[in-house]
This record gives sequence, structure tokens and C-alpha cells, in this order.
Amino acid sequence: MIKSHLHVAVIGASTAGLSCAQHLQSEACSVAVFDPAQGATINDIWHEDGWYVATREQGAHAQAYDALVLALPAREAADLLEPLLPATATRVFTGAPSPELCIWISAVRVGLCGGWLCGGKEWDAVLSGRAVAARLLNDLAMA
Repeated sequence: MIKSHLHVAVIGASTAGLSCAQHLQSEACSVAVFDPAQGATINDIWHEDGWYVATREQGAHAQAYDALVLALPAREAADLLEPLLPATATRVFTGAPSPELCIWISAVRVGLCGGWLCGGKEWDAVLSGRAVAARLLNDLAMA
């Protein structure tokens, strides 16, 4: 049973990002997708009683998000994570596949998904998006 409602920011409307967003959008989660490919230039992300996103076009987004999912190429995700989670950024920078098909850091509610985490094919990206959504929803159900 899910006990609370989460606001989730997904950065990247790639196949993985949209798969994740689709699987999260429910009574348990509301999802905002920021798509760098459609002009949302992500300048910064930070955590301060929730996750915040700043874009060049909109400035700092006023919404505090309970969880953050990066559905970006490994290098872009590593660059955003470097100031916040340097050990994770180093792992992401290598672009090494993950047996879990995604990376989920429960303690800070940050996830990464993308085909690069599980084989590089289009369907792999779908599976990676689903995997990170499942990890987040599992955490929510356990809370």
C-alpha cells in the first residue's frame, strides 16, 4: 500500500525518461519532465528540503520535487551529479552497464536510467526507465 504522494522531476524525455514518467504517473506520483532536447537547458539541480531544477529559460523552478530521475547520456548525467554526489558521478561517467538496469540511490531519491545502463538498444532504454520507476515506487510503498 502506498502511503504518500511524490512529486518527481525527470530530466530527459528520451525513451528511458518517458518510460519512467509513464510508469510513475499515477495516484502515487505526479511527474514533471524537463527535456533538454526541446530547449530546457538545465543549468543546475540542487537539494534543499527537496530537489530543485534550474533552467536557463525559466530560472529556478519553484516546485520542490521529492525525487529526481536523470534520463540523460552518461556524460551529461555525471556533469549534473558531480557537485552533489561525486562518487555516483564517477561511476556514471564510466558509462558501465548495471545489473539492475538503472541506478537508484534510495537515501537521496535520485535515479538514473538509459539504454547505456543495460545494453544500448531502444528496448533497453524502456526497460531501464521501468526499472528506476519500480525502484522508486518500491521505496514509496515501504515508507
